[in-house]
Amino acid sequence: MISRLILALSIGFSGTQASLASPEPSTAALSLETVYQLAVDQAPSLAIAQYRVDSAEAQSADARGSLLPQLSLFGEWSENKISYDGSLSALYGRQNYPGERYGFQARQALFNVAAFREMQRRRTLFDRSESDLSVAKMELIMVVTNAYLSVLIADDTVKQFAMESEALQKQLKEAEALYARALLPLTQVLETQTRSETVKADLIEAEGNAAIAREELTEIIGQRNFELMPIADSITLLARMASPEQAVAQALENSPAVSAAEEGRDAAELGVKREKGSWWPEVSLVVNQQYSDVGFDNQTSPARTTDSVSISVSYPLIRGGSGSARIRGAWADYYVAKEELIGTKRLVETQTRSALVRLDAAEKRVRAAQQALDTSEVTVTATQKSVKAGTARVTDVLLALAQRTRAQGDRLFANQQRIMAWLELELMMGNAPDTVAPVLSDALLSKAAVSATTLSQ
Repeated sequence: MISRLILALSIGFSGTQASLASPEPSTAALSLETVYQLAVDQAPSLAIAQYRVDSAEAQSADARGSLLPQLSLFGEWSENKISYDGSLSALYGRQNYPGERYGFQARQALFNVAAFREMQRRRTLFDRSESDLSVAKMELIMVVTNAYLSVLIADDTVKQFAMESEALQKQLKEAEALYARALLPLTQVLETQTRSETVKADLIEAEGNAAIAREELTEIIGQRNFELMPIADSITLLARMASPEQAVAQALENSPAVSAAEEGRDAAELGVKREKGSWWPEVSLVVNQQYSDVGFDNQTSPARTTDSVSISVSYPLIRGGSGSARIRGAWADYYVAKEELIGTKRLVETQTRSALVRLDAAEKRVRAAQQALDTSEVTVTATQKSVKAGTARVTDVLLALAQRTRAQGDRLFANQQRIMAWLELELMMGNAPDTVAPVLSDALLSKAAVSATTLSQ
């Protein structure tokens, strides 16, 4: 069943009544792709992830710079004065020895294991920040799609309750007319009236839920007054995997979350090597040139230029236990990162298999809900005719109307779950959100929406 489902996923959002069909979208109506792009521009989580990429890139460049040649200039200008006390003050008086010293120093690391490992670690952390950015984009498109569908479903739910309320009002008038001619007992009139008031309350609640759904989407995209393009009657989305095992293998290979965890482990391992490298000698080449013209303590020296080339060697012997403590801490960080990688792989596998199961279950539920909806449509019509013929009770009509509304809601919910499962599966397989968004958006557009968009262009 899964194999047939994932080869071709057909999603149908059928209209409920011609009189309540979705209106032609205006030029301002937003597609899923447009909503996603608005969310990308507005999402704080995405901006934070991008700033972390920029920060990691800067830190990587800083670590690399510590291994490149370092050049510094220095200078010192002084005014030295000597004055004698007592009997010598008249003989020597006050003496001035102005001085100046300036030059440059060039240093190149020749052997520095700790700095080299730190450069590698920072580069790996930069790679992880990019993987974290990809994860943030995946989470964003999931949130955007769910909010987008929630608004459309909430609006459709309002239409269904409005349709049922209108039908109940008509049924109530018919019941009152039959009661006036003593053809219907009062209890059935009261039952119709009670159900009508209940549906009115349900309609108010549905309108509130629709407003809340719009507020949630407003928070994501940063726009309050918007219209969404209607959903197509028939949607075909193709999946790429042939079996759950292949899906899991592909997800583990392409998942940004797994990549981020692997890069975190590699960075922690390089952290251990960095701390071990701090116990190796540090060797640097130092080149100095200095000009000096300084006199002091009643001595004068002629101006001179000094050139020197030296090899600087530093080797740690005792650090009071701080070095070994840092190594132990680095090992602990490595083991934490290793366990996080194991947990991430398990989570990705679970999410992939769960998405396949939800996809299969949602497909079955959509078919069952569609059958229930078709049956309820026939039942409503037949029951209304039977009441007029005197072979059925008004209560039967009420139950049929309620069943139709419930079946419509079940079908909409199942369709939402099916789309979300397909989207999660595509993202797990390694499809980038920027690639999936236009594909899904085009698949969701109805012919009316496409025609209106073409005319507006």
